[in-house]
Amino acid sequence: MRDMIEEKNRSAIDLLTTLSHELRTPLTAIKGYTSTLVRHEQRLRKWERLEFLQAIQQASEQLEVLINQIIEVQQLEAEPIILEQRQVNLCQLIKEVVADVRDTAQHSLRFQHSHPTDPHPVFQFEITGCTEGQETPHQFIYADRERLREVLKNILENALLYSPHGGTIEVGVRTISMDQILPTMPPTNARDQVQAHGTATAYNQRMVEIWVRDHGIGIEPQHLNEIFEVFHRVDTRLTREVRGLGLGLAISKRIIELHNGTIWAESEPGKGSVFHILLAAA
Repeated sequence: MRDMIEEKNRSAIDLLTTLSHELRTPLTAIKGYTSTLVRHEQRLRKWERLEFLQAIQQASEQLEVLINQIIEVQQLEAEPIILEQRQVNLCQLIKEVVADVRDTAQHSLRFQHSHPTDPHPVFQFEITGCTEGQETPHQFIYADRERLREVLKNILENALLYSPHGGTIEVGVRTISMDQILPTMPPTNARDQVQAHGTATAYNQRMVEIWVRDHGIGIEPQHLNEIFEVFHRVDTRLTREVRGLGLGLAISKRIIELHNGTIWAESEPGKGSVFHILLAAA
């Protein structure tokens, strides 16, 4: 009992430390750049003022994302969520999210390195299972489009964070039955969920699987269940500095579960990770 209490206390302290650090970082940037603009406005050149304003905007957006994620986690845990489910063109949605994430990453790197005209892509994206002008069995599903968009965005952004610049992110979609996918799943909590779902319905039920593969630092096997917990983030010492509260995957897991779906990860340290999403086909 004492060990459990001490562990909870340590977790609470770690949580408060993470919160204070992640919220203070953008606030410090906003305060610093604003102070410089106020004190030296007359001496700053036009391009310097623009650079400071862009930095303030970026820090403000980072702060907004952090606050919104904290609020969303609380809502997903405490309030009944009503999904606005309708037919969704999955391939179209995947392409939209990939384009959005790619453009954001490209803009961010150009700003950080002051290369506004650098034409070289930050990351390469490959999409499989979606053929232009050709309908496939997995192209349409019933889901809350905006919620599913949020999940895909979280997973893709997570892949970018832990991948080297210039790396390739693979996104795929296919139709599969539960009896086909179960033997390929690692022994995680997600496998137990899929097995229980199959027992309650039918193992030959048609499902849609979405996966996102990166070639980054990978995740140790003992962390594969933990990464979907609130405020958990894998050790980033092997990669560049990664900011954030580690809420994206926890939010994604809750949204997928609200769709009666499953999300899990496979990984090999040093070689990358694959995130899988399993949803019922339309």
